[in-house]
Amino acid sequence: MKVVSFRALALASLASLAMATSGNAITILQYTQANRGPTPPADQIIGDQTGSSTILTTRLGSSGAIGAPIPILISRLGLLDFNPVNLPAFLSLQNVVSAGAATTVNGEVTQLYNGTIVINNPTGTINYLTIGFTNAVLSGTAGGGLKGADVPGQTVTLSSTDPAVAAVIAANPVQNFGLGFSGITPPLSIVSNTIGDFAAVHVGTVDVNPTAVVPEPSGIAMAGMAMIAGLGCLGWRRRQPSQA
Repeated sequence: MKVVSFRALALASLASLAMATSGNAITILQYTQANRGPTPPADQIIGDQTGSSTILTTRLGSSGAIGAPIPILISRLGLLDFNPVNLPAFLSLQNVVSAGAATTVNGEVTQLYNGTIVINNPTGTINYLTIGFTNAVLSGTAGGGLKGADVPGQTVTLSSTDPAVAAVIAANPVQNFGLGFSGITPPLSIVSNTIGDFAAVHVGTVDVNPTAVVPEPSGIAMAGMAMIAGLGCLGWRRRQPSQA
């Protein structure tokens, strides 16, 4: 019984040590579309398929200007919440192009994308946030999203001319983003090895994390003691003669 207790303590301490080395995510941007319809027609993010590649861009209304910035409402920026009166801004997609062939994974269409998302104030004089990314994953069917993270094979780089936002980014260099798509019409499908034409409304979230947090000395000591105790107890048990 003691052996089991020491082993459990060692494993629990190791788990605590691992958790202590990862930082907590900080949400620095949340937004919804300012015009979600139905009257006037909702602004949209669209997929424009040409040949074997697809470009993601914006469209004002269901048949308006393609590539024009879309008005959004920000509920959180930097470390500030803007509720119930959201902060108006404009979102645009720049050179967001598919990278490689689309595939079907677990019933969802999936494809990688490179590009840039820019979010400015209404006059364009302040860049609230620019999101540069490579190999972000677009996946879904009638719903889905575009997600990017600081993981092997992907990159996400954030910047801002807003000093308060820039300070949070500088202090938390691990960066992630996600755009959620709803009402994807038609549902995502593969045409000529790429995602076919579609339109969707969207919301967005951007998170940052600090670099790995060095655990406190007391935490390291506790984990080390538990490991030593557990291993020592295992060794003691192995040295005992077996009993019938």
